[in-house]
Amino acid sequence: MATTTKDVAFTEAKTRSDELTQSAANALAPTLTQFAQLQQARTDQLAAALDRLKSSLGEDHPRVQALGQTLAAANLIGKSLKAEATRAARRPSVSPNEYLVHGRVLDEQGRPVPGLRVRVFDRDRKYDDLLGDTTTDEHGDFAAKYHERDFAEMGEAQPELYVMIEDAAGTLLYSTRDQVRFQAGRVEYFEIVLGEKPAPPVAVKKRARTAK
Repeated sequence: MATTTKDVAFTEAKTRSDELTQSAANALAPTLTQFAQLQQARTDQLAAALDRLKSSLGEDHPRVQALGQTLAAANLIGKSLKAEATRAARRPSVSPNEYLVHGRVLDEQGRPVPGLRVRVFDRDRKYDDLLGDTTTDEHGDFAAKYHERDFAEMGEAQPELYVMIEDAAGTLLYSTRDQVRFQAGRVEYFEIVLGEKPAPPVAVKKRARTAK
């Protein structure tokens, strides 16, 4: 299959986009960590002020109750920032010869779902390639790395990605095989909400080789 100028331009643009995305991801973790530290310092100050106010006015005073609500909100913000900083720090980076698929699995209420099996495939004409096999963590996050050798075939410059998600019993919960992500870049992200659409009953034939 001949490579056209249009194909080359798209590939170059996609590569540049992937590089920018990776650079932003690398800068995100330390920024969130700094925000979390600042929020913790503010929360500590509020907690100290609340203790002083309780001593002088008593626990039932309206000012004490109002400050207590402010402190509770600050604690929630701090907890959220710490969780996001942890997620960002765990996000793997990719070297020039690697590809990455990562994402998050949520339930219908928007809560992360841990312990689910996530398999990443490249759809082919005959047999679909298994690129990665991983599990969601306590934040619902997953990540799988693979290499060009895991999907490259004659005339295929980029993989055609889809993911399948199963529970511990092997029940298929979600599949994007009918919504393949064509010409996927080096870094692709999937935000998945279980229950948004029914998982199609797809039987996948895969090769024995997996991503190293």
